[in-house]
Amino acid sequence: MGRVLFPALILAAVLVATVWAGNLGLGPLVINRESEFRIVQRFGNPVSVMTEPSWGLRVPLLDSVRVFDSRLQYLDAQAVEMLISRGEKLIVDYYVVWRIGDPLLFLQSFPGGMEKAKDRIQSRVNAQVGAKIGGLSLAQILQRAEILDTLAAEAEASLRDQGIEVVDVRLNRTELPRKAEPAAYEQMREQRRAIARAERVEGEREARTIRAAAEREARTTVAAARSRSEILRGEGDARSASIYAAAYNRDPEFYAFVRSLEAYRKSLGERTTMVLPPDHEFFRFLEPGIVAAPGTAGR
Repeated sequence: MGRVLFPALILAAVLVATVWAGNLGLGPLVINRESEFRIVQRFGNPVSVMTEPSWGLRVPLLDSVRVFDSRLQYLDAQAVEMLISRGEKLIVDYYVVWRIGDPLLFLQSFPGGMEKAKDRIQSRVNAQVGAKIGGLSLAQILQRAEILDTLAAEAEASLRDQGIEVVDVRLNRTELPRKAEPAAYEQMREQRRAIARAERVEGEREARTIRAAAEREARTTVAAARSRSEILRGEGDARSASIYAAAYNRDPEFYAFVRSLEAYRKSLGERTTMVLPPDHEFFRFLEPGIVAAPGTAGR
């Protein structure tokens, strides 16, 4: 029993030591974790590439293992000064989310490791950001124009053959250089003034249109009212004449008396002088004593 148990314990200890050494990157066992890529190299040439959680073997002293992080990486690019439309300068800060897509291509493109890859990504994306925003105005950039949404796809296409997968590229901060701020603010103010002037002109034009329409409507309404009043006045005069005619036909003498009284009321006022003979028809309804002197009539 002891002869069997002791070798088994020795074998188990060797296996445990091998696994432990493999976790440390030592010994013949190579263990790849979920968040890693591993490439086994022999004299600088790749022997095997491990992209999934698994284990493999290597020859100690002959084979070396390169380990790469397979998780998403965040690159906060250094802010750079770029030219936009109209020769204006703008400080642009952006970030890139990326990861290693092909570890073998990545190793061949960047034997110096992750730092070299970050430098290449920043250089490539810098050029693409500059090309994109070079034709945009400041307002379009501040509004995050749709043209900027293609940055990630273009960066991905340009870096895919180097084993890099670009997930996203976004502008993080945009601001004016301090020397350019006064001119930019003045330009913004002038743009606001131009918009205000345009709005004011449009408002005045609409006001003139509204006033002209109101005046036309007022003239139309007044003309219609006057026309209606003339019609009513004519109808009233006709009705009045009809009533007067009917009254005259019923009692001509009384009608003549009423008409004379109306004539007296309108003609004989204060300081009125009339040159008429005393027996004139005009005075036939007045008492003889009212006429003060020949050729004049009092009140």
